[in-house]
Amino acid sequence: MKKLVLMLMAVTMMLPMANAQELTKQQAKAVKKEVSKKMKEYKKKGYEIFGTTLTLETKLTQHFTQMWSKGDQVVEVPGFSQAKSRNLALNAAQNSAAARYATSAGQLVKGRVLSDEALNSGDLTAEFDKFYAAFEGKVQQEIKGELRPSFSVAKQNDDGTISVEAYYLVDEDAASRARIRAFEISKNESAAAQKYAQKISDFVNERVVPEQ
Repeated sequence: MKKLVLMLMAVTMMLPMANAQELTKQQAKAVKKEVSKKMKEYKKKGYEIFGTTLTLETKLTQHFTQMWSKGDQVVEVPGFSQAKSRNLALNAAQNSAAARYATSAGQLVKGRVLSDEALNSGDLTAEFDKFYAAFEGKVQQEIKGELRPSFSVAKQNDDGTISVEAYYLVDEDAASRARIRAFEISKNESAAAQKYAQKISDFVNERVVPEQ
């Protein structure tokens, strides 16, 4: 009886995880289409799955299922690199992904500040420039620990180097906390950012989606 109770408890705990991965027929069709598209793209470019015993098709299916099932709660962050070894290339790709996310976060906040009439003043430009630079640097540091590896592909180049494309998923709640931590530190670099901290923090809270 005790074993049966434990089994029932385990099944109950796993149900929310299973439901999170359930897709509608339309979503499942979209996932299949994305997987097929990526498979053809990587085959044409000479890329192969890297860092796992699973097939490329399986990893792509898992990746896009996560994205479609969780919607805006998860963000895809790509990283690209080239190095003399796969491990070096993979590490560089992670740094690339963090930098890409940080740049997108900085551009989003800068764009919102520039579009806000109350903040768009010529005499504040230099002050805000200090803040943007500090903010992007801190976001890069903070977001790196929140990036969850999803899949990586690699190919051997004629010059002996390895090219890697690595894709990460980041939970938006975790990413938001990382941006806020970065803002709290970097706002001290600018008097203007401190003065308008409440308003800028609203921009910092907006979801960031890095360009591919």
